[in-house]
Amino acid sequence: MRRLSLYLFFNTILFAIPILTYGSHMDSLNRGSPLQQIFEKDYGTSKATLEFVNFAAQETNKDTTWLKIGGAIRLNTIYTHFEGQTFPLGTELRNDWTWDTWRINVDSYSDGLQLSFEYRFYPTFNTHFIKYGWIGYRFNPSTNLQFGITQVPFGLLTYASHSWWFTTPYYVGLEDDHQIGFNFTKELENWRLNLAYFLLSEPRGTNELSFGVPASARYSYDVVPVPGNTNIERRQLNLRAARLLANGELGLSFQTHEVYNQETTHTGRQFAGAIHYENNWGKWNLKSQIIYYNFQDVRDDRDEVLSFVQMGAYGFGTYDVAAEAAMYTIGVSRDIPVSWGPIRNIQLYTDYTYMQKFNEIELNGTTQGFAPTHMLVPGALVSAGKIFCYFDIAQGMNQPWISDIFGGNALGTGRGVDYEEPISPTNPISNKPAWNTRLNINLGYYF
Repeated sequence: MRRLSLYLFFNTILFAIPILTYGSHMDSLNRGSPLQQIFEKDYGTSKATLEFVNFAAQETNKDTTWLKIGGAIRLNTIYTHFEGQTFPLGTELRNDWTWDTWRINVDSYSDGLQLSFEYRFYPTFNTHFIKYGWIGYRFNPSTNLQFGITQVPFGLLTYASHSWWFTTPYYVGLEDDHQIGFNFTKELENWRLNLAYFLLSEPRGTNELSFGVPASARYSYDVVPVPGNTNIERRQLNLRAARLLANGELGLSFQTHEVYNQETTHTGRQFAGAIHYENNWGKWNLKSQIIYYNFQDVRDDRDEVLSFVQMGAYGFGTYDVAAEAAMYTIGVSRDIPVSWGPIRNIQLYTDYTYMQKFNEIELNGTTQGFAPTHMLVPGALVSAGKIFCYFDIAQGMNQPWISDIFGGNALGTGRGVDYEEPISPTNPISNKPAWNTRLNINLGYYF
């Protein structure tokens, strides 16, 4: 009886798979058998295609039906030289192989109806959360509507970066941000237009409380509540217009949202704008953008105006982010097709961001401006079948992740002369902060 039950179970599954993937037209993305429709996916050879799948958003043929299931398993190792000190091998999650991420992706399409979903697990941090999850409808090849947890249409899309890291705008919530709401896309001749509205930031996941506050268990960096500063983001409006070029685009973006204090009910506001340009010349790619943002009249629980806000993600502790700043980003990559056994492509790249902060602090009767942040990431992405490996040499000055002291005031005032302590009359902002370096290798299997 047990063998009969197992036989019936597996035959039912095998019978159901073709039904799930059957359509009157073959899949326009991966033409082939039903099993190929489920499991075979082309992840490309760049971060833009590898990390942000969203196959459902790419489909333009309304007369088709398919289902795709995939994901990734990634390992990570680092070697650091932070604040003048090189850490020995295998110390406190440094310079040792760790299980970085595993994720599950589901994409479905049926007669114009779309579904796209990604959930991520970070075992090293005991953290897991949704990255995106939305349903949508393809009205025609040039008109699409997504509703749910979707990517915010702001600046360079899908990423402003080529590396495993992001550029600095990500760490202040302005690259690859996701929120709860809708995103409407319309293409008109040589223009791509976006109108989006988000009621709230994405829902938090689950984290290890010894790492950070519960509200920081999320993929995107957002203003999150902490004791004494219970602000949240809500009611966000985004407008984006991109002029489509032969091999790239030139665009403008605008964003604004409320910053609501749950204790005092006071409402401040964030404004942000960006101009971006991206183009391809054969195997070369250029990404560039300028971003300005300003948190206006944002206050803490004591009703005092803040010169920096608290942001968090990945289940780690929150950190300071200057209330007003401009960021200048440029990235260049070069694809090198090869045929070295399973290795088919090597993409070399360099990404750089300079963050200019406009806030000031008074110390000992004198006014001192917030120190700038630099971030430089040269590296390479090696593609070999379903295995993709990032080799990055990430360098930063006043960068919260590239430091022996995570977070803190790096993106706010900047580190003090004593980088481990808050800024105070006895610990002013350092005029010569350290350049820190982190060799990062991320090995992933994408299926």
